[in-house]
Amino acid sequence: MVIIKDFGILLNISDHCVRVEETILNLKKETFDNDKDVKDIVCFNIFQIGELAKHLSKEFIDEFNEVPWDDIKGMRDIIGHGYGTIDWDRVWNTATIDVKPLHDYCERLTKELITSKKY
Repeated sequence: MVIIKDFGILLNISDHCVRVEETILNLKKETFDNDKDVKDIVCFNIFQIGELAKHLSKEFIDEFNEVPWDDIKGMRDIIGHGYGTIDWDRVWNTATIDVKPLHDYCERLTKELITSKKY
């Protein structure tokens, strides 16, 4: 059974995914590369996603392991500890390739958990 804390974390992860998706919507890589504010918004939200993932229970991660939780947590560390040396291509790829599937997964999972009353 998923604990309420994990369910709340999933909702928060979804919110940060939306913020990344909205920020990069219709954005070209060149614009991202040259806009410090956009970079800050994207990095902050990816950082938050990773930080939230660190607070998911071991039981949750063991049961719902369809996403690479360790990689998500690792991206938080890359952003948090290397801001002056961040690989912006990696951040862009995370934002444009990885965030949407994570968002979809969290949305699907929260709906399933509500329906099955497993939280």
